[in-house]
Amino acid sequence: MTSAVLLDRTEARFVKHLLRYVGLPYLFGGRGYAGIDCSSLIVGAIRSTVGKTVSQMPWMTADQLARGQSRITMSAVDPSSTARCALAFFDWDEDGIFEHAAVRLTDSTWMWSSTSAGQVVRVDPSDVHTHRRQWLEIEGALSGGKRTVRVVDWEVAEQ
Repeated sequence: MTSAVLLDRTEARFVKHLLRYVGLPYLFGGRGYAGIDCSSLIVGAIRSTVGKTVSQMPWMTADQLARGQSRITMSAVDPSSTARCALAFFDWDEDGIFEHAAVRLTDSTWMWSSTSAGQVVRVDPSDVHTHRRQWLEIEGALSGGKRTVRVVDWEVAEQ
């Protein structure tokens, strides 16, 4: 089996694990089915995809941004490509601290867990006709310097 086929299958498993959370309540600092926040949504799905425990893969956003010990993400070579899920991290007030994260799924929709996403985890279409606050925020952030777009480094995550 080629590495491209393995990558496609891993990304498909990641999307499947992300979608388990749709409809759950948003809860700042939440890490489970009673409520979940944006970074826990992402790392929980990564952990489930590779079969890791919390002690093996911590919840920290710093790890998701490859600044921590896990280095489970890497820069997206082509952020517009839909071959891979894109992890978008946002620094709304440009203070160097990323306050929010979202995932662009391989079908170009965006997955959110935030107060501005209506208090539940949801998936929204990626188009300019979607006038929800969340989409307006990400549209501006994706074109500016106050964001970073990354992909999961599955080789590192699986170690």
